[in-house]
Amino acid sequence: MDMETARIVRKNRRTGSEIEVCTADSQGMDPDGGKWVTLCWTHHTMMNHETRWEADRAATTPDDWCEGSDPDTRESTGCRAVWEAKQEG
Repeated sequence: MDMETARIVRKNRRTGSEIEVCTADSQGMDPDGGKWVTLCWTHHTMMNHETRWEADRAATTPDDWCEGSDPDTRESTGCRAVWEAKQEG
């Protein structure tokens, strides 16, 4: 497997979201913010990173960066909201 173009999708244990680590180019995204991308397919959010290590690390804690929102109500529905609800409940 070519680690420069590898796409790895995992289900995050904390939030249940599907998180992918890949290169920006492999998804047709702009690599200006960093060559590597962490994507939350559940909430359609992303974050660029300079290194693969940073992207892999972010994939383990999507509640730190995924702040998706409902397009109609603007209510927070991202991984952070999911994790906070689990902590309350």
